[in-house]
Amino acid sequence: MKAIQISRTGGIEVLEPVELPTPSPGPGEVLVKATAIGVNYFDTMIRTGRYRWMPKLPFVLGNEMSGTVAALGAGVTTLKVGQPVFIAGYEIGNRGGLYAEYAAVPEKAAWPLPPGVGPEAATALTNYQLAWILLHHAARGVTPHTVVVYGAAGGVGTALIDVARLAGATVIGTAGSADKCAVVKARGAAHAIDYKSESVIERVQALTGGHGADIVFDHVAGKAFTDGLKMVAPLGMIVSYAVLGGMPETDLFKEMRANIEKSPAVRCFTMHTYDHMEEPRREAMARAVELLGSGKVKPAIAARFPLADARRAHDLIEARTAAGKIVLVP
Repeated sequence: MKAIQISRTGGIEVLEPVELPTPSPGPGEVLVKATAIGVNYFDTMIRTGRYRWMPKLPFVLGNEMSGTVAALGAGVTTLKVGQPVFIAGYEIGNRGGLYAEYAAVPEKAAWPLPPGVGPEAATALTNYQLAWILLHHAARGVTPHTVVVYGAAGGVGTALIDVARLAGATVIGTAGSADKCAVVKARGAAHAIDYKSESVIERVQALTGGHGADIVFDHVAGKAFTDGLKMVAPLGMIVSYAVLGGMPETDLFKEMRANIEKSPAVRCFTMHTYDHMEEPRREAMARAVELLGSGKVKPAIAARFPLADARRAHDLIEARTAAGKIVLVP
């Protein structure tokens, strides 16, 4: 079978098309033939060697795959050959291996897809799983009247807009161009802020009457993190779930004390917290499947590339110009 492998870390040139043996499903496993493969930003972090939980090389990237069941291992009872499914990377320990034409995985790692959920849309399920957890678990204790979503035109950003909006929140999204702000508004955000041409702090304060946002969802960190402290509402929370912009250069405790009149809270979050918390992790995925199956949300697909063109897909996701999910097609 065809797959994309890395044998060393570096730029997009380390993504190597390879031929590997097609796996056979063992007892309790299913073989899935890929139809669409999701590209996630943390795939690029593994590729460049910046991921905290680096795998051993050589390594086949990929933790998001939709496809059809091609074969059943002994003892499989809940799935059948030909059934559309989605493989959730968190259910296979984020071991990768899904930038490939086939994958053999445990039966419970393959989620049956409801009618109406296509294979490309299904690759966004982990985005919605994460968005659900960020809002309902990571930000627990804070009522989300108004939320700010950084990078709201991206895969997780658009999912956060959907999940927060359906929970009754007023969503303020940030994006880096007028076109991407239009995507954010079309997605259902009440307001979109172009962070390259406007002051996010001033706009959030103006839009909330000086009160601030109850929750700021921050995947950027860097200066954006300390900016978040200035726009959060009293007893509000910043949920920091990635550091794409690098670590803040200032003393974080000092910055928090400088905004002590708001009694701000900070949640530093990673999905690896749920590595050994199966029940809430699977509950969130079930919610994501239910949400897409209901038709209330339709994931935005930004671009699709042949599997062999994984380099172009990584180039696009790192450019941060895409609005929505990037998909590889075998």
